[in-house]
Amino acid sequence: MDSFSAQELLKIPPPISLHSDYDPGSPPGSILLDPYGYLSSRTNGTTAGAFTRDGRAILVTFWVASPPRASYFTFDCCDFQPSMNGNLPKAVYSEDDLVLFRFPIVTISRRDEDQCPLDSEDNHYFVYQAGTKNRLPSLHLVLVPHHVEFRDRGAVLLRCRDQDMFYLALLHRVYGFNYDDEQYDLHLYNSKTGGWNTKLTHIDYSPKEYFEFAYPNAALTIGGESGSVAWVNLWRGILICHLLLPDNHILRYIPLPVPKPPGGFAPYSRNMMVFGDHIKFLEMVRSSCDSGRTCGTQDLVAARKKMKISDIGSGNIWEEDCAVNISEIPVESLEFAQMLPGLKQVTDTKVTLKRLHAGYPALSFQDADVVYIMQTPASDEDKAVMIAVDMKNKTIKDVAYFGSGRYIGYHHTYLQSGISKYMDIWSSSRSWEKADATSEDHLSS
Repeated sequence: MDSFSAQELLKIPPPISLHSDYDPGSPPGSILLDPYGYLSSRTNGTTAGAFTRDGRAILVTFWVASPPRASYFTFDCCDFQPSMNGNLPKAVYSEDDLVLFRFPIVTISRRDEDQCPLDSEDNHYFVYQAGTKNRLPSLHLVLVPHHVEFRDRGAVLLRCRDQDMFYLALLHRVYGFNYDDEQYDLHLYNSKTGGWNTKLTHIDYSPKEYFEFAYPNAALTIGGESGSVAWVNLWRGILICHLLLPDNHILRYIPLPVPKPPGGFAPYSRNMMVFGDHIKFLEMVRSSCDSGRTCGTQDLVAARKKMKISDIGSGNIWEEDCAVNISEIPVESLEFAQMLPGLKQVTDTKVTLKRLHAGYPALSFQDADVVYIMQTPASDEDKAVMIAVDMKNKTIKDVAYFGSGRYIGYHHTYLQSGISKYMDIWSSSRSWEKADATSEDHLSS
């Protein structure tokens, strides 16, 4: 997204027509959400609204499809003007019925500045909350103090349904002569009070010389009575914090089962998620490569490991879970084969995923055996292909195009979210036919 301004990219219309056959009465258990928003005044039963810090109305709407098809979100903002040098609105994190959004919007007071360069104060943060049978979807403005450094990959949400609230946690490494190398600031936002609390944390790990983390490139919500969350460096390890316990100033470090020195964009070949009572870790590599990146025509192998959440802090034991040679998986559907050019025909009648150049694996939230992978395009292409692979049965479950006319490039991935589970509730309380209402209706709800 760095090669094109937000102003240029927002001229491309959202792919809403791709979702015209969606049945809101039977939503998927999870979605692959394109993290970058589209500008549109269209609304539906998922629409929620709020006001920016300077009083402008903003609406957010979801357009849902079953994986491996991509889902999208659109937004509409009164008197909207993006920064000329800024980024697109982005879905940063999702947990349960919540999605955290960042909207880089030039404030009205700075409109006349030359070129409108993006300032950190132009970022407006909102948490979208799904509706219930008795309450419509809502959009919650999160006011971020100047001393809180907000980085997307350091953000994680914790939902507390029994209190009808959520926490937003940010982790930021601190540097200086007065601090150890293993200390981080934990910034914690309470949605009920609207306030922030900051405390200095330290690492509980021995021997400390083996602690290697640096910065997170992913985050996880583990939950439970302790309100556990995790920040993940996909090359090194996991930092776990029990937000609801008195000792939440202590971060517990768990090394990855296959730690490696940084070798490029880690989400290209590695993924981690929470499924049931386990943390699952997947690595996808070429059989003869050490870097984790695609190279040549060697076999593409995916291996999954898991750890019981109950083992955290008492052994940190990673178990072998499942492995599959993706290159040997047959492509039995002619339609799928036509969507995946360049594959190798191993016999006169058999085509496999040999020579597939793919990355960005995402373990499914709803099917324990499925991993989604993206056939990576060239940096100047506007379409990729998503493949749903059944690791247990070594089959292709589905294939779909990913793209909307915007250049995808490297590092453009997707945000997996389980918020779609709540869309049947929305459709029962707000019919999609009646959902195209005015901004005032959405904001007053």
